[in-house]
Amino acid sequence: MRAALKSLSHFDYAVVAHLKIEPEQEDFVDSLDLVFSELRSSLWPRLEHAFSVVDRDEVVGFFVLREGAALPEWAPPKVMTLHSLCVDRAYQGNGYGRAAIKLAARWVSTNRPIVNSLMLGVNVRNETARAVYLKSGFRDTGATHFGPSGAQNILELKIGLGG
Repeated sequence: MRAALKSLSHFDYAVVAHLKIEPEQEDFVDSLDLVFSELRSSLWPRLEHAFSVVDRDEVVGFFVLREGAALPEWAPPKVMTLHSLCVDRAYQGNGYGRAAIKLAARWVSTNRPIVNSLMLGVNVRNETARAVYLKSGFRDTGATHFGPSGAQNILELKIGLGG
């Protein structure tokens, strides 16, 4: 596996439209159509960064990083948050989720050196994703947020000099 990131514009839905997740995951991840609709209408387009995860020339995953005014209400200032991470079902179980997290942390460390934490909310019922996040170095902050699909645990990954 040689995973890498490719930055996407808020209009690059077609690049990732083919990604499919398992039906049981659909309760936990917004559809990519909805994600890109929200990106296109964002009040803070320069603070929301969409990425595809590629292996060689094949797009295998996707996620969004948010910062500043685009942070969710549960996030403290001076962090970045990870959203809508998905890996195509044909590639799941092969380390692409963990690779995407490492690549996201590296992007933050390189491009936002003042930021020392990457945070996310994971649905309490999404045991598979939670396990991937914890194995990737995230820790449970003990905070809970109630989102549209139910309770979410807030996780944090220390990055940069502190991590």
